[in-house]
Amino acid sequence: MPRSKEVSQRMRSESRAKILASAKKLFASRGYFSCKISDIAHEADMSQGNVYWYFASKEALLKAVLTEGFNALEEMTAEAAAHPGPSLERLSYLIDRTMDLYDVQAEFMTILGFLMSHGGTTLLGELGFDMMEVGSRYHGNLIPLFEQARSEKIVADIEINLLIMFYFGFFNGLMLTYGAEWSDLPKDHIRNAALRLLGCQTEIK
Repeated sequence: MPRSKEVSQRMRSESRAKILASAKKLFASRGYFSCKISDIAHEADMSQGNVYWYFASKEALLKAVLTEGFNALEEMTAEAAAHPGPSLERLSYLIDRTMDLYDVQAEFMTILGFLMSHGGTTLLGELGFDMMEVGSRYHGNLIPLFEQARSEKIVADIEINLLIMFYFGFFNGLMLTYGAEWSDLPKDHIRNAALRLLGCQTEIK
C-alpha cells in the first residue's frame, strides 16, 4: 500500500531532524572542521547519499544548525517579552526560559563558541549570518521588558541596551566557558547572580 502524502512528509521531516541532530552532536564534540559528511551519516545511521538528499554540503548543514539555534533564541526572547506581570516576575520568567533554552541548545552554543574562536563574525558573515542583525532581533525583543524593570526600579538606572548586553554576556560567557559543566551548575544561584548583575537587590527562591 503506497504511503500517504502526510506519512511521507513526516518521514522526510524526521530524517532531516535526525541528520541535523547528528551534525549538531558531532560539530559540538569534534569541531566543525574535523567532521566529514561520512561521519554524520554514520552517526545518523544513514547513507551519505541520504544526507546529501537533504543537505547539499557540510556547510549547508552548519547553516541549518545555526539557523535553528538563532531562531530558538529569538523565539524564546519574544515569548519572554510577551509574558505579563510586574517586571520582577517577568525577569524571573526570562531567566528561567533562558536557562531552559541553554539546556536544550548547549550543543549549539558550543558550536557557536568554536566558530567565534575560528574566524568570528567574519566567518559567520561568510556563512550568510549578519551577527549585528541576528543580535538586534533577540536584543530588541527585550527592550520593553527592561524599560519596565528600570521604571519600576528593579534594575540599575543605566542605559537599557547596556543592561541587555550585560544579561546576554553573563549567560553566553557561562555557556561558552563552562559549557561542559552547565547542567551541573546550581540554577538558583545562576538566577540570583543574573539579577544582581542587573542591579536587582531582590533574590528569588
